[in-house]
Amino acid sequence: MSNALSEFIDPKQTPPDIFRAALNNDVAELLAALEDGQSLSTQDPERLMMTPVHIAAAKSSNDFLGVAAGHETFNPHIRDANLRVAADHASAYNNGTGHKILTDAMYADLFAPDDRYLDYTDNEPSEFHLG
Repeated sequence: MSNALSEFIDPKQTPPDIFRAALNNDVAELLAALEDGQSLSTQDPERLMMTPVHIAAAKSSNDFLGVAAGHETFNPHIRDANLRVAADHASAYNNGTGHKILTDAMYADLFAPDDRYLDYTDNEPSEFHLG
């Protein structure tokens, strides 16, 4: 039996592919691909420079997106050949959950506490109030 034929008979022998994991919403293959050294920021010239994150957003692979958002190679700001970020693909395909995952990741730093500013959440006048 040739090696090529055995790959079709036993899919466990095929190497992990991060783009295939994005298409199939396969978290196990995603983790195997990341462990293998593949990156979520890799742009594929055959897919209009889309990353696996773009593919997952368009295919509603939200389990993939949820796990990918926590990885160090995840970058939701990368644009494809048509200058679209992954959140644009999620919106175009009515993937509301994926869009939320991506926009939360894109703007997470806006919600982080910032010690440079006074906290007015208690809605009480500050000590500098002249009234």
